[in-house]
Amino acid sequence: MDIYKEYHNDDILKILDAINDKYRDYDVMCHGRYHALFVADTAEYILKSLAYDARTIELGKIAGLLHDIGCIVGRRKHASMSAAIVSVWLEDSVVLLPEEKNVIIQAIKEHSGDKGISSAVGAAILFADKIDYSKKRNLTPEPNHRRYKYLSTIDDVEVNISSKAITVNYITNDIFSIDKNKQPYNLLIAAAQYFGCTCHFQINGKEVSFG
Repeated sequence: MDIYKEYHNDDILKILDAINDKYRDYDVMCHGRYHALFVADTAEYILKSLAYDARTIELGKIAGLLHDIGCIVGRRKHASMSAAIVSVWLEDSVVLLPEEKNVIIQAIKEHSGDKGISSAVGAAILFADKIDYSKKRNLTPEPNHRRYKYLSTIDDVEVNISSKAITVNYITNDIFSIDKNKQPYNLLIAAAQYFGCTCHFQINGKEVSFG
């Protein structure tokens, strides 16, 4: 059963679009439809590449889609607000087990990066979220600064099973540096380490060396 489709519906997408509109002029990033779909798709790719079972992948997609839904109330502590809203939505689900609901809710709580990582779903959501976060903070915005557009793509991340590495590639005309000890890069590294992988960064196809 494709449980994800229960939540990837017009009502949810309208809320995500309302979040896009609410933060249209915000200079860092938005938390609406395009970001949510990117996180859901990227979490799916990471978990599938690392050979997680279909059910875990489905939980990752649901958590990715809904992880910022609390921004409709406000950005402050939106991870906790999102988790609270989603916990209510999941109460009546008869296809999700209680422990699966907890995995989704906890993963949403953890995507802020200050609560640790308790599951593969949480690691995948954190990684996918911070890819988009780092790109929208550092890369040249689209015309008219409409940063709520879909700036990231699934091609921005590559999982290499044989070398147990996850690589994030930044394509940009801007000049910027990556500090592995600061957010969001340290969170990307931590999420990769949860999977037993190293995390690599490339800028325009050239790997960043940290000495």
